[in-house]
Amino acid sequence: MRPKPLRWQALLGQAALYAVLITGSVVMAFPFYWMLATSLKSPQEAQQAVPVWVPERLKPANWAAAARLGAQGGSMWWGGYRAGRSVVLRIYTGEKGLEPVVTIPTPPAAFSDPRADNTRVETTFKDGRWEIALTNGGQGSFRLLPVRVYIAKSYREFHPELQPDSVSSRGDNWELSWSNLAPGVLGYVFHNFREAWYAAPFGRYFFNSFFTALTQVLGGLFIAAMAAFALARIPFPGKEFVFGLIIATLMIPGEVLLIPNYILLSRLGWLDSYYALIVPWLASVFGIFLLRQFYLSLPQDLFDAARIDGATYWTQLWRIALPLSVPGMVTYGIFTFLGAYNALLWPLIVTNSPEMRTIQLGLQSFIGEAGSDYGGLMAASTLSILPIVLGYFLAQKQFVQGVARSGIK
Repeated sequence: MRPKPLRWQALLGQAALYAVLITGSVVMAFPFYWMLATSLKSPQEAQQAVPVWVPERLKPANWAAAARLGAQGGSMWWGGYRAGRSVVLRIYTGEKGLEPVVTIPTPPAAFSDPRADNTRVETTFKDGRWEIALTNGGQGSFRLLPVRVYIAKSYREFHPELQPDSVSSRGDNWELSWSNLAPGVLGYVFHNFREAWYAAPFGRYFFNSFFTALTQVLGGLFIAAMAAFALARIPFPGKEFVFGLIIATLMIPGEVLLIPNYILLSRLGWLDSYYALIVPWLASVFGIFLLRQFYLSLPQDLFDAARIDGATYWTQLWRIALPLSVPGMVTYGIFTFLGAYNALLWPLIVTNSPEMRTIQLGLQSFIGEAGSDYGGLMAASTLSILPIVLGYFLAQKQFVQGVARSGIK
């Protein structure tokens, strides 16, 4: 008889198992953390070689200053720079040395706004600190107040009340840059998210992605359900051969079909339209196979009883098969939605107008010849995956059941 393991051995084994699972979870979650962290970083933090694990925008010490400056400009939550308002930045130096030089960046500099050209600057020294007052002398209000301050290196130390977005050396001075000196608390923390939303028509991109993905899911479910039911429950000559032929098409790489599909859509005049984004992907071999496996798992007695009662195949499909295969349809819907929502190559080929671009193509707005805006790119990427993550958690139970019952690994 095999002796029972000691209690401490069982506890040790369980602890080792949890340690492995936790380590794996951390490794899997790290890319998501890095994306979220980068979406909250300043441009300098996002591009510097030394990793920044906690962005300055997440440090509560900066929130009070962001709220005060935002309230002076327009709102303590989202900031702004209203006409006639003055924003006062404090830089603590402890001693009065050379006066800081303040400039407002002009286009085409990054983080510049031509409406800020009418800003009046006044610098005073009081109680061991420089106070830089910036007054909106224009007639309009706007969102961002970009500012650069050059402060002499002769100062032994200096401390601006709001941590600058970048610090660089310029001869005898340090250049401190803020992309927005009147941010407000939420405008400061979610600066990249707000600017990413304004940088491109993401509302249109989201609509295109959701519309094409949902249409593919609904149309694909309808076609796949009918084909799978015929292959699973309707006897006809050559059924196995037809099913094998359909399955064999899975061996054809999708890239091989790009040119034929493009030529076909071009001759139909469907390029740069929703037809081009949706129609070629309505019929899914994977969906047919998945739902067929579900229909085969249903008891034959259900269909025999329905036939005795006079039910047609159409009635059997809608009244028996579909209600009992909800996990399979949810699984197919999630896979199809993910594939359509995340598609990049096909929308890139068949669309050329900004109105028809999808969310994945919209992310290219942050990659230019002068460089990449990693903060904006990660913020837009975070926005793009939120609907996917939310949908997965809502349909998680059905998704797991569908994968388990169909035998998909």
